[in-house]
Amino acid sequence: MGLSFTTRSFAAGALVAASTLVPAPAPAQEALTYGTSSIGSVMYVISVGMSKLIGEHAGINVTVQPVGGSYPNLFALATKKVDIAIANSLSQYDRYHGITPFKEPYDVRIIAQGQPNFRVVLVRKGSGIQNVSDLAGRTMIGTRRALPELEKITAALLRVYGVPADKVKIVGTVNTGQVGKALRAGTVDAAAYPAAPRQPLLTELFQDDVVEFLDISAEKRNEMMKLLPAAFYQASFPAGTFPKQAKVAHVFGLSTSLATRPDLPNETVYKIAKAILDHPDEFAKYHAAGRQWTVKQSLSHPTVPYHDGAIRYYKEAGAWTPELQALQEKLLAKK
Repeated sequence: MGLSFTTRSFAAGALVAASTLVPAPAPAQEALTYGTSSIGSVMYVISVGMSKLIGEHAGINVTVQPVGGSYPNLFALATKKVDIAIANSLSQYDRYHGITPFKEPYDVRIIAQGQPNFRVVLVRKGSGIQNVSDLAGRTMIGTRRALPELEKITAALLRVYGVPADKVKIVGTVNTGQVGKALRAGTVDAAAYPAAPRQPLLTELFQDDVVEFLDISAEKRNEMMKLLPAAFYQASFPAGTFPKQAKVAHVFGLSTSLATRPDLPNETVYKIAKAILDHPDEFAKYHAAGRQWTVKQSLSHPTVPYHDGAIRYYKEAGAWTPELQALQEKLLAKK
């Protein structure tokens, strides 16, 4: 027997109602790849922390990929193997202007900036090196493919102090761990080294009486700065920054940035900047340096332009000034 009109109407209505209760397919979550340094490094830990913040507060799925360091990260950014990358200010400057090891200029844009990172010169305790002139006839780690600035610093050091480059045996390494092993083994006497306060590997070298800072005066450091790219700035480690460090160390500072290409959508970059810079306490749970990723730090010492999506965030934060706009235009004009 067929359904009555009333029954048929009720059944049809139930079907309509049921169809409205079925949730629509969720939009695919935006996904990005993040280029960073080797697993276990400070930059890797920072990058993982950032990826968690971006996923939680921007709704963007981020895959962290250990590419190898600032320069490899920016090569990967240009070839679109990664969408965002952590890199120091010198590598960004070189990438933007096409300076060796890059063969041509490429647009790089800053999203945010955080903890500074430094370059120092170490000597092995017991090596008998008291001043720069004592490097003559010694072996020094002064080059690394992923950190070409180490070679620039080594060359500037020898030139300013008048030590002939052919009197020092300059050797290279692949990573920072190799530097520590060579210093401990006594196979090298000195090293140009990427450093940060409380960096575990360097802290252990000082604690174990393996190294000390080469004595470079502030005046000579400033002379060296004139031979180095403008991305560097003057910095110092006060006595006691590392265990058994008796004297101040005059060193070379670089900024650390999260960088991208200008074609990454403005809305995406805005959400990334907000996710990172609005949550310093949460960021610090991953690494103490997370607290240094602030609006103020982000707007300090830029060497390449900011992304338009990041500028939107800084304007909303009330931090984007006419002076910064003029600097942005100046950096864009240098391309």
